Parts: sequence; C-alpha cells; structure tokens
Amino acid sequence: MNKKLSRLIEDEEITMAKIEELQKHLKDVRAARKQEEDQEIVRSVRARKLGSRALLELLEGIQDGRIVIEPPSEPEPNETAIEEGQDKKTNKKGAVDAPESEKNHE
Repeated sequence: MNKKLSRLIEDEEITMAKIEELQKHLKDVRAARKQEEDQEIVRSVRARKLGSRALLELLEGIQDGRIVIEPPSEPEPNETAIEEGQDKKTNKKGAVDAPESEKNHE
C-alpha cells in the first residue's frame, strides 16, 4: 500500500479515537453540569425554609404556571457603555482627551 494512503488511514483512525474520547468527556461534563444545577435548585429551595405544605404549594405553582421564575435581566446598553469606559470624551483622531485638570498643568 502507498505510504501516503497508509498515513491517511492511520490519521483517520487516530482522529476517530480522539472524537470518541471527547464525546464521552462531553457527555460526562454535561451530566456533572446537570447534577450541579439540580443541587443548586435544591439549595435555593431549602434556603427558603418552607414547611411541607408551603413547599408543596410552591412546587405545584411552578409546575402549573401560576408562579413564574424569570432569569435576571441583561444590563441596559447605556450601563454597559459606562462600565467599559466609553463615556470618555474623544478627540477627532479617536484618542481620549485628558481631563481639564491635567490640561492646565501642561
């Protein structure tokens, strides 16, 4: 058999083995993530220190849609710009101007 073809076949086999290994690893990571998320839910519910009846009512409310849990909202675009320092004045060349206090000392 041709050396180049042999190398390609060998490379393919090695690559397939790596793919199988990575797929198993991904499956394990996803299972661990789900388990950690489930534990976080349990910790959150337990932190409420509800009695049996109140806990049952809470869980039934979530399941039938009477109680809605919304994820935290994204920050406003304006808030993000300020946090990233985009509120600074820039000159025509795009450079940041020095504060007025520093301009007087030059």
